[in-house]
Amino acid sequence: MTVVEPPVSGTASPAPASEKPGRFDPFRILVGYLRKAYSLDLRSLALFRITLALIILGDLIVRACDLTAFYTDFGVLPRAALLDRFSPPQRFSIHLMSGSLAFQAVLFLIAGFFALMLLLGIRTRLAAFVSWFMLVSVQTRNPEILQGGDVYLRMLAFIAIFLPLGALYSVDAALDTRSPDQKRVRGFAHFGTPGLALLVQVALVYGFAAILKTAPEWRTQHSAVYYALSIQQMATPLGHSLLHMPRLLPLITVGTLLLEAVLPLLILCPILAGPLRLLAAVLICSLHIGIGLSIRLGHFPYIACAGAVALVPTWFWERKWIRRRWPWSAGEANSGAGVRVYFDGNCAFCSKAVRILRTFLMIPAAELAPVQDSTLMELEMREHRSWIVVEPDGRHWYKWRALMELVSYSPIFSWLAAVLRPGLIARAGESLYDAIEKRRDRLSAFTDWVKPRPLSLRTSPTVTIFALLLIAYITMWNLSSIIRAPLGPVGDAIGLTFDWDQRWDMFAPSPLTYDGWYVIEGKLRDGRRVNVLHPDQPVSYAQPASIADQYKNERWRKYLMNLSLPENTDYRLYYGRYFCRGWNTGRLPQDPAALVSFDINFMGRQNSIAFPNRPYTRDLLWHHECFK
Repeated sequence: MTVVEPPVSGTASPAPASEKPGRFDPFRILVGYLRKAYSLDLRSLALFRITLALIILGDLIVRACDLTAFYTDFGVLPRAALLDRFSPPQRFSIHLMSGSLAFQAVLFLIAGFFALMLLLGIRTRLAAFVSWFMLVSVQTRNPEILQGGDVYLRMLAFIAIFLPLGALYSVDAALDTRSPDQKRVRGFAHFGTPGLALLVQVALVYGFAAILKTAPEWRTQHSAVYYALSIQQMATPLGHSLLHMPRLLPLITVGTLLLEAVLPLLILCPILAGPLRLLAAVLICSLHIGIGLSIRLGHFPYIACAGAVALVPTWFWERKWIRRRWPWSAGEANSGAGVRVYFDGNCAFCSKAVRILRTFLMIPAAELAPVQDSTLMELEMREHRSWIVVEPDGRHWYKWRALMELVSYSPIFSWLAAVLRPGLIARAGESLYDAIEKRRDRLSAFTDWVKPRPLSLRTSPTVTIFALLLIAYITMWNLSSIIRAPLGPVGDAIGLTFDWDQRWDMFAPSPLTYDGWYVIEGKLRDGRRVNVLHPDQPVSYAQPASIADQYKNERWRKYLMNLSLPENTDYRLYYGRYFCRGWNTGRLPQDPAALVSFDINFMGRQNSIAFPNRPYTRDLLWHHECFK
């Protein structure tokens, strides 16, 4: 019976033959201890890969909803304006090659394809590299809609390139051609300097987030959380309700600051590394889930939780209650024992498909065999035109029903078998199987680029040195944000080119206190007044029931919040032109319904504990004429 062994982690190497057993070597013991303390677990890295890919896919879907507005020359920031006035020359973006909608759509599809490859673990390192490259490119295309989560996401995506993300629960692992002896494992812990870089990066996020919170609202008055929840553009209903607990908010403020300060110590402490790092992962997720439920921060909470998933140590996976509840997580699974799967050994697609199924269903004990090894099975396959799943009691299953019986042995997805067995679904499944069976040759050719190959988890000397340099660089960059000392032309250029520049000033040095909403009043050719921002609503300067709901999504909220700041005045011209183009496309200047001019008004106020009911005042940000 063939059993898939967990992959080699690379955490340790055999002792030299010349070394005598029992020889005391303090340096070797110390190095071994530190390697273990700063190792990442392959199971956690697999979950990190999945969450990272899902976040990238979700980000692409949200961005695609505003493809024209944010990424084409028809939108709020044409390429010429970005290159001439706003973007440093060191930045790169293939999204700047064309401003057409079709070109941008193709790039989004390419990015989505490689993110899907990353999700499934197909050519994982290549998928991680292209996903990072496309992520940086799309972020550079429109920097005004970015937030701190985008910076964190691109750093996680970059470091992910060098991590063994495809070692488990991936197509790469399923098609690993190493022998069972080569796959034999000493543990799931994997040490490498890229993993150390990930630990340092996560620690830097929270350490400098605490250091940069220097305002009295954080340090002495303890009113920062009150001001953060008072931002009507961002607060959720839960956030609004917390404002009625004035005694609790100072405690949350102090707790947040202390938690951010202590997280780097928990992440990087080599003593009790397993329990402390697990505690750090739990605290990070708890912190961001709580913030995400109270304040609208887009995808930032998900990104932070993805970073925390990678921190989950081997110590957690080796707990007895984890091994009892999820034996597959410890490589002890007997799932699929006694099940034999016969497939056509002459069909490359079939061979890869059954291996991938065994991996993703987590039934490593299931035996795979080509029907050519048994004359009777080959005749049975030809008779039923199907693969064959043989259960331990000897029952044979074919086509869709065979898949359902195989799924029923999965420790994770067994519930799917009951869902997909009913008559209508089963008939559709049989039709799907027949369609696939008729196209096996074409599918084999189509998937030929996904080839079985040996999986290597070893970190090359070049990558080892590069990761150490990266750790030093991002640490120096963060320090420069405090001491106000630039890294010099070369150092700055490196950070801007690879998008390693970062500043973790979330609600720092103090939370935003200027809050409000937009009213854009336009004038048509026939003299009518219209609400340009919400054409289906009349012009009104009254406070809406929910200020946060005035924004389409997080990207638009971030863009318009940035637009209200004095340092972003130059962006307002292009926002105005975007409205003129959008409204007047297909209309002549003499058309009575043509938009002639409009005023961009911001109904704003400074939030204050002393004056919580201060009225909103009208601030004219921009007057725009559509026709000269």
